[in-house]
Amino acid sequence: MATAVLGRSLVLLARAGYRRAVITRGLTRVLATLALAATLATGCSESPRARRYPERMSIWAEELPQASLDERLAFAGRSRLNVNVSMVKGSHDVGYLTALCSAAERAGVALRLWPGLPRDQGYWANQHNATAYLAWIDELMALAPGACPRLDGFVVDMEMPLDRVDQLAAMRAGGASNVTIAMWLLDGIDVAAFDAARAQYAAAAKRVRGKGYRFAVSTLAMNADDWRDGDETIAHALWTPIEGIEWDAVSFQVYRNIYDQQFPATGGSYTSGLITSYAHDVVRVWGKRGGIDLGTTGAGIGVTVGLPDAAALVSDIAAARAEGIAPGAIGIYSLEGLTGKPDAEAWVTLPAPRAAPITELDSTARGTFQSLDLLGN
Repeated sequence: MATAVLGRSLVLLARAGYRRAVITRGLTRVLATLALAATLATGCSESPRARRYPERMSIWAEELPQASLDERLAFAGRSRLNVNVSMVKGSHDVGYLTALCSAAERAGVALRLWPGLPRDQGYWANQHNATAYLAWIDELMALAPGACPRLDGFVVDMEMPLDRVDQLAAMRAGGASNVTIAMWLLDGIDVAAFDAARAQYAAAAKRVRGKGYRFAVSTLAMNADDWRDGDETIAHALWTPIEGIEWDAVSFQVYRNIYDQQFPATGGSYTSGLITSYAHDVVRVWGKRGGIDLGTTGAGIGVTVGLPDAAALVSDIAAARAEGIAPGAIGIYSLEGLTGKPDAEAWVTLPAPRAAPITELDSTARGTFQSLDLLGN
């Protein structure tokens, strides 16, 4: 139909005896009209003009006051970083979203929204709060065309509900053994609820990606210890459905300072070899969609002490790259953790790939969760 309309227009213009320049102007107007019609037919809201830099590392931002948006996002822009910014329902409104997106545009950064729920609803995404969490994503997606026309997409942080994290921390502080904690996690498995939530996230992935937005997930590193026997025991125990969903990217949070804090080992600290071990398996299972989240640069929820210096984080990044993780699949937690650091730029330097050997301690850390997998069989 479009070709026929164009042909008739050219014939009419030629018969009228217009000069070539007039014909050219007429043709230009016709083509512009056809382009507009095609855009309206497919729906403008389904083709966002996303600012997208898939080759850049990303950085997470969990607590950015509105007054600091320009300063912090400008730093990310200078450092060639994509930014995943927290949007917690009840704490952030359309005014914050509009200011955030304007700041991202001024800084020239690709922006992904990191949705969250109030703490009494679990904060992170999981099987327990799937309905409320995905309703919040739908709400943000409805606001995005007007408030954030160049939004890249959404990043789902898939972790246990915050109250279960607090219970686990209390058990650990009270001296509970790894076996006791493992059995507590296994006792919480509800396969029917898990599968129902998986179906909800899978449907949401189709909605979000159908609108042209990127839809990614970041999850606990322990989920990568679940792949040896073909089941989902650890994912079930952590309430974190990941498999069977059309994610654009799947990353695993390998924060070795958190391992030092929550799973202390006698004889030393975990090394970049822990990143080597996980990154190897992530690439094997997820290929180019697989990624790693590294850090931490400072404190955060459940984090008391960050990495000691920039060199430690750069070593982790280099180790991930050596195992085949592309820069665009590496995320750093967090942007606010760099505030006040005189060498902030050094923390987000992209190094060349550099292998890190896996120490005995690093292997022991993974063995703890692989044992949980075996206990569940």
